[in-house]
Amino acid sequence: MKILAIRLKNLASLAGPFEIDFTAEPLASAGLFAITGPTGAGKSTLLDALCLALFGAVPRLSNAQTSAKAPDADGEIGTGDPRTLLRRGTGEGYAEVDFVGIDGRRYRARWEANRAREKAGGKLQASRQSLRDIDQDQLLASQKVEFKIQLEAVLGLNFEQFTRAVLLAQSEFSAFLKANDNERSELLEKLTDTALYTRLGRRAFDKTKEAREAHKLLQDQATGVTPLAPQARAELDERFNQAQQQLKTQQAQLKQLELQHTWLKDLRQLQDAQHSATEQLAGAQQHWHGLAGERLKLSRLEHLAPQRHQFARKAELSAQLTPLAAQIEQHTRQQAELSERQAQLELSLAAAQTELIEAQRQHSASAPLLRQAFEEQSTLARLDKDAAQRAELQQQAELACTQGQQRIQGLLEQQQQVAARLQRIAGELEQSSHLAPLSEAWNAWRDRLQQLMLVGNRLNKGQAELAELEQSATRAAEQLAAQKQHLEVLYKEAGAEPEAVAEQIQLLGNLLQDNRKQLRAFEELTRLWASQQELDKRAAELQQRQSTAQQERERLTQDGVNTKNQLTVAEQTLTVTRELLERQRLARSASVEELREQLQDDQPCPVCGSPDHPYHQPEALLQSLGRHDESEQANAQKAVDLLKEKLTDLRAEVGGLIAQQREFLQQQEHLTAQQQSLTPSLQAHPLATTLLAQDALKRDAWLAQQNSQLNQSISQDEQRQSALLTLQQDAARLQQQLRSAEAASQQATQHLNHQQQALSSDRQRLDEELTAFSTLLPPATLEALRNEPAATFIQLDQQIAQRLEQLDQQRDELDEQQQRQQTLEKEQDRQLTRVQQLETAQQQFTVIKEQQQTCQQKLAQLLGQHTSAEQWQQQLDQAVEQARTGEATASQQLQSVRTGLVQLAAELKAQQQRLLALETEDRDLSARIADWRALHPELDDGGLENLLGVDDQQVNALRQQLQQSEKAIEQAKVLLHERDQRLLDHQAQHNGNLDAGELVTALAELQQQSAASEHQCAELRAEQAEDQRRQHANQALAQQIADAYAEYQRWARLNALIGSATGDTFRKIAQAYNLDLLVHHANVQLRQLVRRYRLKRGGSMLGLLVMDTEMGDELRSVHSLSGGETFLVSLALALGLASMASSTLKIESLFIDEGFGSLDPESLQLAMDALDGLQAQGRKVAVISHVQEMHERIPVQIQVRRQGNGLSTLEVK
Repeated sequence: MKILAIRLKNLASLAGPFEIDFTAEPLASAGLFAITGPTGAGKSTLLDALCLALFGAVPRLSNAQTSAKAPDADGEIGTGDPRTLLRRGTGEGYAEVDFVGIDGRRYRARWEANRAREKAGGKLQASRQSLRDIDQDQLLASQKVEFKIQLEAVLGLNFEQFTRAVLLAQSEFSAFLKANDNERSELLEKLTDTALYTRLGRRAFDKTKEAREAHKLLQDQATGVTPLAPQARAELDERFNQAQQQLKTQQAQLKQLELQHTWLKDLRQLQDAQHSATEQLAGAQQHWHGLAGERLKLSRLEHLAPQRHQFARKAELSAQLTPLAAQIEQHTRQQAELSERQAQLELSLAAAQTELIEAQRQHSASAPLLRQAFEEQSTLARLDKDAAQRAELQQQAELACTQGQQRIQGLLEQQQQVAARLQRIAGELEQSSHLAPLSEAWNAWRDRLQQLMLVGNRLNKGQAELAELEQSATRAAEQLAAQKQHLEVLYKEAGAEPEAVAEQIQLLGNLLQDNRKQLRAFEELTRLWASQQELDKRAAELQQRQSTAQQERERLTQDGVNTKNQLTVAEQTLTVTRELLERQRLARSASVEELREQLQDDQPCPVCGSPDHPYHQPEALLQSLGRHDESEQANAQKAVDLLKEKLTDLRAEVGGLIAQQREFLQQQEHLTAQQQSLTPSLQAHPLATTLLAQDALKRDAWLAQQNSQLNQSISQDEQRQSALLTLQQDAARLQQQLRSAEAASQQATQHLNHQQQALSSDRQRLDEELTAFSTLLPPATLEALRNEPAATFIQLDQQIAQRLEQLDQQRDELDEQQQRQQTLEKEQDRQLTRVQQLETAQQQFTVIKEQQQTCQQKLAQLLGQHTSAEQWQQQLDQAVEQARTGEATASQQLQSVRTGLVQLAAELKAQQQRLLALETEDRDLSARIADWRALHPELDDGGLENLLGVDDQQVNALRQQLQQSEKAIEQAKVLLHERDQRLLDHQAQHNGNLDAGELVTALAELQQQSAASEHQCAELRAEQAEDQRRQHANQALAQQIADAYAEYQRWARLNALIGSATGDTFRKIAQAYNLDLLVHHANVQLRQLVRRYRLKRGGSMLGLLVMDTEMGDELRSVHSLSGGETFLVSLALALGLASMASSTLKIESLFIDEGFGSLDPESLQLAMDALDGLQAQGRKVAVISHVQEMHERIPVQIQVRRQGNGLSTLEVK
């Protein structure tokens, strides 16, 4: 990944638009460059623009409060909003970055924001981001979500990784160094993209919990699913086989009765069919008699058929004779008109021939003059063309002369200007003549003079810092004494001896361990006791439910007995009602009616001998009694059905209660097993005897009291232990600060001595260098180099560069003046040649004009009144052509008329012959028709016309209708015979001995018995299916429980290794490895920056310590480092993080913002060497710093200068 260019507009103090192109010189060839400028000028804004364009965020705004607001043009805006960087008083702004992605292609990322209508006072609009492929000129993303995904894919880094690997912003160096374990773990997770370990740890914990709950749920389900015992299942199968055998017997009997019922039903259907066939035959015969008129009409049509074509031909001849006579008359009139037209056309043809001869004579007479006119006209056209060419040549010559004169005049003016510039340059060179000896060998003297400037700057700065170093040494000594006093006060306030703190912490740790062990024992006892109580409670509830179910079963059994008794009474009532109805039907039969009429009151019945005659009543009364009995039968049947249904429901409820009681028994067995398995665990507990010795009602309170006392004791011990640990940590921190103060005091003294020695050396070297330049520079300049070396060097560099530039310009001007003089002389020679060519062209043009006028006069005499020879010839040709066309037209019209007369005569003759033939045929047909009508006097004109109006299709339809009527009679006779035979055959098959009423009663009773048997079989089959389902479910649940337990064990083992609710267990394990890798990368960088220190993991799982190699590899806290040491170690960590974050891609750009001001000259030198090493690795490094020595050492700079009014400008040097 490499940054190619940065563009921005209206961001903070940089109005712009500005562009920094890292592919253009001098940045292209510079691996290390500085971004310089005063504080607040806008140096960090350049890096803000880089982050804005790529991620739409700025590192220094990340820590802003989300609730904090800042005033804006139309209200308020959050202080952490990147749009706050938009310059006030502007309507729009943007940041744009070109970079090379991980795939080697060039991309352009852009962030932009604007106000409404691009006005400075408009409402701030939402920012926009876009990503474009520069190589293919293709827009990849314009929406923020899509932009983020696409950018991270092509860049290879997210925002956090970018700010650790590419952009190291202000105040971010020590953030990772001094972070706690959790913060460091999260930072490592983001930088190395290893959030997967947190998710895996949390996933292992969740999967273990899910597997445990699934196993427990399956065990709970298995308690209520128990199949029947083998003996009970055998009894159930035996009852089902008996019920099924009984059902088969009933179904066979039912089938016999249904066959008899079907025979009676078919007999009634056959009798109905025989009656229908008889009626159908009578209808067909009646319809045949009704068609007598149609049969007579068909007979007459058949007699008329042989003569029908003569009547048709007679009508056709009558229709043809009248139009044919009219056509003959019309053709006769046309023949007379054409004869008159022929005479007129013959006269017109003679006149056209005379006109053609006269036009041809005029054309022949004008031919010689016309040829001469064409020749003169061609000569005139040639002269016009020559005149145009000569005119064009004359204009070109005039233009060439004018342009040549202008060029000569321009060259003369340029020569005058060059002479003036040469005079001005000579004057300026005369003013800087005192720099001539130095400028002649400036490249050799410049480096030495630049070293003199560096020595002078270092001397001046060292003298200014000398007093500050003396004060720093005094302050370090005072801090050392203060730290010793603080340590003594800390132990005194805590009331503890330094040697006894560790022993007290160990004793409290042992006590806490014992208390926690006892607390776990009480918690286990509480859990076992709660389980025992829960099982007792569930057993009592189950006993209560069993008692309730037994009572409900007894109640249902009593209701079943009562219902069965009621059903017996209802069935008897139904039987009596059916017998009464049967007697009524017998009383209403035909034979009984005759006997009833012979009955007399008080006389014995001839059938039964009874003197009472209850059915000797009127018909209406018998019908009323019948309806009443039928209603009684329906009510009795309904009562029977309701009781059967109620009995079936009671049986189903009893079956459900029996199954429920079986489940209760199984649950009771399961609870008993659980109680038996729990009792040994409870009795084996060491505290069980003490618990059971307590009152049964006070055991729960005793357990709660013991747990509370232990928790309170543990809490007090932990607080005491925490206080001692805090004292130990504070003491260690103060001791570390004491050692740091001692080191700082020694270091301040060393810095003071080193500074005095460096000042003496620099002062001696400065005097030597000024003595060497005394012969080349005036005394005033030498004094200025001593007092203000940088400004004086820059002034000398500019003056000498200006002198060298003036000398080069003078040399170039002289060469150019000489070349221009030669060009002027050549141009003057060419101008003389062009003037001569112009005079020649003017003479030739005059001669051609005279010839042109002579030719025009001669042509006008030849043409006369004609405009041109072509028009004259065209007029003659048109006259001849018109005459010839008129003669041909007249001849053609005459020939057409003659042809029409011949055709008309032939058609007239043919029509007359056809008229004669048609009249003869008409007379013959009239005679034959008259003879046929004499033979059929019964047909008058009206009847004959009606018969002739009937066409062949209607005749066929009439014939088909009569045939269908006869066919229908035959079919009806056959159908009647067939149905008589089928009725006789069916009556011969009768094999039953029951009449219709008895058959219906027996069939109904057998159907009821079969339905009851089917219901019983269904109930037994349902019980079998339920038991089978329980068996399968029990087997499946057993396998599922085993699988679930194996799954739970597998996840439990994994959870014990890496699982936790928050995922921090596995995260810390993984990030410890990443931290080791980071420490290795950081130590590689630290060897170049400061050889004294090395980083080492320790103090905690993700803690960092500093190993001091000059103090016997002593391990120190990172908080004990000074400001400069902290920066160097943090820089090494940042470079190590960059190496880790960029392990999968090559990062060629690095931007470092501030942090070098806290370094001494030696450390600064080491940091610069490390940055040079990064440059040697192929990275382009940008540094923002106010340190002057860095500015002097880095030649290529991006300078940010203030312009006032909050504006700044950029310049690359």
